[in-house]
Amino acid sequence: MINLHNHTTWSDGRFSPEEIVQTALAAGLTHVGISDHFRSAKLGASGYYVVIEEFDRYVAELRSLGAAYAGRIQVLVGIEIDFSERTPLAQLWRKGFQETPLNTLDYVLFEYVADRDWRGYPLSALISYRRWLHVPVGLAHSFLARNFAPTLPATELAQTLAEQRIFVELNTAEEYTAAVSPADEPVPYYRYPDPYNGAFFAACHEHEVLFSVGSDTHRYLEHVAMVEDAHDFLRAQNLAERLITRRLSDEIN
Repeated sequence: MINLHNHTTWSDGRFSPEEIVQTALAAGLTHVGISDHFRSAKLGASGYYVVIEEFDRYVAELRSLGAAYAGRIQVLVGIEIDFSERTPLAQLWRKGFQETPLNTLDYVLFEYVADRDWRGYPLSALISYRRWLHVPVGLAHSFLARNFAPTLPATELAQTLAEQRIFVELNTAEEYTAAVSPADEPVPYYRYPDPYNGAFFAACHEHEVLFSVGSDTHRYLEHVAMVEDAHDFLRAQNLAERLITRRLSDEIN
């Protein structure tokens, strides 16, 4: 049981990293990840994000927390990047592509990849950055059918993600649900009965796409533990062995 998408007081979350970890431990999770927002104009002038000048301190604090909880729960250090013009991406590469601070993390989540509603950069742009990143890279809360169906067949998307070692996050947050019809209860986007979704998850058996699970925790601590549905979905799809945490050590090395 994992949850790799949680925000803390380092960005726009309400709780400290340790409160998130303690909640995850009490809930029986094996892995918990902190993935606060990197600087983005999406968050306005609030300053509720990790700035490049504090990047090393952010990583050091979370590494120290991980050491304190070693043997009880694995604490992973990540970050979430708004993959659009709103983010000063050049700051992450200003020492050169080989020296990016992103490689000091355990994983990186990119949100809004190919999402036209949010003016996200295309998947091809992420692939161009991916070759310089030695840590796992994932698509955060991506509506696959909406974002990729217009340009990329589902089987080709699965093949591309597998080849580029880009994992897919299944996010359980309420804002990523949709109703099949006005009379139906909303379902998580990964369960939406869209032909593209079905074809994609079927293609994942042929192509080794990896997955993560997250709840996008911000305001409520109980959300840390609300990841069961995504794990159930992966089990039902016979993809439970594809969790990124099962491959993390190999991916980093």
